[in-house]
Amino acid sequence: MTDALVFAPHPDDETLGCGGSIAHHTAMGRTVRIVFLTSGEQGVHGTAPQQAGPVREREAESAAGKLGVTADNVHFLRLPDGGLDPGDRTQFLSVLGILRQTRPEVVYLPHAADAAHDHQQAHLLVWRALEKGASRSYPDAGARHWAATVLGYEVWSPVPVPPFFQSLQPSDVEAKLSALACYSTQVKGEGEADYAGEGGVALARFRGAMTTGSHREAFAVLRLGALPWSPSIGQPAA
Repeated sequence: MTDALVFAPHPDDETLGCGGSIAHHTAMGRTVRIVFLTSGEQGVHGTAPQQAGPVREREAESAAGKLGVTADNVHFLRLPDGGLDPGDRTQFLSVLGILRQTRPEVVYLPHAADAAHDHQQAHLLVWRALEKGASRSYPDAGARHWAATVLGYEVWSPVPVPPFFQSLQPSDVEAKLSALACYSTQVKGEGEADYAGEGGVALARFRGAMTTGSHREAFAVLRLGALPWSPSIGQPAA
């Protein structure tokens, strides 16, 4: 069994969206696995995709290590960057297979309205697999499994009224920053998005400022069953 399974469209989405939560869980001794749907091979300026993919995978493994996730718990499906397709049977079976293989209690994925095409397609692709996880269909994908809790993390677009929060300790925030620093290929030029540093924890700082005064990560709730840990649930402060 896996306590938490994180699906990321590209390397760095896992850290931006729920890196603090990953660090929190691993610090508590929980098993976390990360699945990268693509290797982000289209996301390195001036580098051909066949060279960029392996570079970003190495960055992802280093970042996962900063969050307390061992290399054997990091998985790369190598689906096409920019070509995620929830209607594609091969992609669907790849996601369903790893879901049934790892058997998580909690699944993290991008929330449905995150403002990036691949993130929205990733949401639909993973959700399709989650819907069929416990079905008798597709027996070749492995033994049936029902993930009791599914949470949608925010990267490019905030969850409008988040019902679920994870409070972060200072060590969790430090781990998130250390993981973001591993993504050197994502350091952009002047006038471009800058999140491989303090910018990557700005939303968590805002979520904390509106609630506990520290840092928190916020999530949409797609399913809420039994949790293997005590959650932090509540609305942002007025």
